[in-house]
Amino acid sequence: MPTRISSILFFCLVSWVSQVNVKDLEICPKHPYYFREGNRHIVLVGVSDRALFTIWENDKGFSWRKYLDDLEAHHLNYVRQDVFSWGALTTAVNYPAQFSNPAWPFARTGPGTAVDGKPRFDLTKFDQSYFEHRLKPFLREATIRGIYVELTLFEGLRKRRDFQQSLYAEQNNINKLNLQPGVPTSDKALDNPRLMAIQHAYIDKVLAETAKFHNIIYEIVNESGGRQWVAHLIDYIHRNPQTRKNAFGDPHNHPKHPSRLVSTGEQTSSFDPRTGNNDIVVKHRGKGGLYATDVDVYNHHTALLRFRAGKPVSHNEYFLFANRSTDDPNFPRKMIWADFTAGGHSNFFDFTFWRGTGRTLDDGKPSRSPPSEILLGGQYLLDFITNNRVQFWTMAPHNELATVEGNNKTYVFTLASPGQEYICYVLGNGPVTINLKLPTGSFAAKWYDPKSGQFLGAKQRIESNGQYIFRTPAFEQDIVLYLRR
Repeated sequence: MPTRISSILFFCLVSWVSQVNVKDLEICPKHPYYFREGNRHIVLVGVSDRALFTIWENDKGFSWRKYLDDLEAHHLNYVRQDVFSWGALTTAVNYPAQFSNPAWPFARTGPGTAVDGKPRFDLTKFDQSYFEHRLKPFLREATIRGIYVELTLFEGLRKRRDFQQSLYAEQNNINKLNLQPGVPTSDKALDNPRLMAIQHAYIDKVLAETAKFHNIIYEIVNESGGRQWVAHLIDYIHRNPQTRKNAFGDPHNHPKHPSRLVSTGEQTSSFDPRTGNNDIVVKHRGKGGLYATDVDVYNHHTALLRFRAGKPVSHNEYFLFANRSTDDPNFPRKMIWADFTAGGHSNFFDFTFWRGTGRTLDDGKPSRSPPSEILLGGQYLLDFITNNRVQFWTMAPHNELATVEGNNKTYVFTLASPGQEYICYVLGNGPVTINLKLPTGSFAAKWYDPKSGQFLGAKQRIESNGQYIFRTPAFEQDIVLYLRR
């Protein structure tokens, strides 16, 4: 018994020290496409579901703690979650197998009933239990596991049916805001003082309740937002005292260098994240359309490069079945590597919808943890970085350095610190030939299989005189060439 007590005390002490000493996530000043926590550089790779705080846990096998355990076991460090669902009030009624435990941060005071048959919301009053029993426990456990959380504050609700299911709709609250679809996140919102007061108070509440956590990125809105409204809320968060309350004397703790990071972007907002005051650019589908093939991966990788403007770029949402795209579990792995070699960060989204068979939400199967195929795709990338001490923060996309020959359906993406370190991600089937421009000198070369997390064969020493031609091993789907001087 004394030994067990000592172990428990030691564990508690270590946990306490690690949380006390944790520093705010910040953008690296010298390498602004990546993050830093103290002296440790970070690339974000994760798996998320927007409805996590609605699913939470149920008697059908899903648990938010197991979800975080799965991420930690696979060394993943990033999730993107809606603070809560502004819409889909009847989802839990219509799809009880997936969403059986809904909750909201606003008080349901009535009078009158909302579309889900429960009391209407008062958007000027908060339900403190939501923050105490959902938001803060999740952030606390994510912190312990070294997971960074991007919290999405708002949703666009542009379609009439989505809006009618939302907290903003006249039937669902007692606040008489007289709103129309799309308006709450448009520039027209700035002309509605009562609406802006509600949105400001909500942001104030979220910032106050999350102020002690250092692992948070605040995202303004998902796939929506007027240019002026988004810009206004970015500045509102940056100037809010709660964003700088616990910076532990950090010299960056002033309005020009807020200790809390704000992300925004995506293809459906009129706000340009490349030129705005947001700290992080977020990007969804390149060229629109579905995700299904290697061509889609290539198009997205190319689109992501156009969003590099001196800020971290995060591909924070892509699906499988949720947008009727593909049932190929290899696809997320390919997208993760395409994001990484574009100098970006990556997040597979909405695993609840991923079934392996079938394409619909209402298939009677309960929400489940992320599939191992997707978790391993992210793990093997992060393990590759860690085990080889890859100095990714010094590297940048250099697709001009490598070409591929032998299969016109094969692509190569190159992330490099020219003259020092090279990662060539080869997408397709091989063997093929890689022609890589290198300075004169000696390099160590290895082939890495991103499907198994293993190197193929022994390290080779090569001598370059300005370029080098590599013949890949036979492979299917993808392979990685890794060189270091």
